[in-house]
Amino acid sequence: MKKYKNLAIPYIVWLLILTGIPIILMIIFSISNTNSFSTYTFKFDEFAFSLTHASKAFSTVFFKAFLRSFGYALISTILTFLIGYPIAYIISKMKSKYKFLLLLVFIMPMWTNMLLRIQTLNNLFKPNSFLSNTFGLSIDLTNYKSLKIILVMTIVYLPFMIFPCYTVLEKMDHTLIEAANDLGSSPFKSFFKITFPLSLKGIFSGFIMVFLPCAMGFTIPQIVTDGDPNYAMLGQLIERQFMSSSPQYNVGSLMSLFILIFTLSSIYLISRVDQEGETLL
Repeated sequence: MKKYKNLAIPYIVWLLILTGIPIILMIIFSISNTNSFSTYTFKFDEFAFSLTHASKAFSTVFFKAFLRSFGYALISTILTFLIGYPIAYIISKMKSKYKFLLLLVFIMPMWTNMLLRIQTLNNLFKPNSFLSNTFGLSIDLTNYKSLKIILVMTIVYLPFMIFPCYTVLEKMDHTLIEAANDLGSSPFKSFFKITFPLSLKGIFSGFIMVFLPCAMGFTIPQIVTDGDPNYAMLGQLIERQFMSSSPQYNVGSLMSLFILIFTLSSIYLISRVDQEGETLL
């Protein structure tokens, strides 16, 4: 494989340009008093080490948004598990010709634009929607914005729970279950003694893969609540630091750095639990 290592050079170059440079800029902004730079020349003005903006970055507003993001993401992740794990289990027990057809049903929505899916789901939860016009069924959640955020997150990220769980269940050694049945174990007991413990690796990967985008996402709460500041999550809070009329690059960068560390720590946990990477998409 060493003779092919040169093929990775273009990827490494693009990785450094598109990922490395933005991270370096983010670190510089988070530890300095520099609050702007020229987009074309990258000349920093009045650079000096400073952490005075930390009080703004980790203010009460930040911690409220953090708790709100954590709560919404946790509830959404639990719901995706309660819905997704049984689906993954049923699919793993099906015959091959039906198995891949059902998997395709959950894969196909991921081929469409996420913004389109979120907007479609948001419209379904309005009083005048496709459901009300066609079937006379109205699901009006206009006054329940928190519930709308959680439901949309659950639906959008459900495949990210199903596939890791399905992968582990599909690769499981089923002779263990047959041996348990031969020894007189009931199907219920075999499931909780063998199947569920052996699928914990996929469940953990699914939890991380659903929780992270839910907690750090910007698009879903922005569209679902029309940017209502009372329901602002971390992604929206960071976006406002850069896109407001008086941008606070230092504050936004420090918040982003905190999120980056949290995300990398979560990915590290996945790599420790699933060292072979077989549950990752």
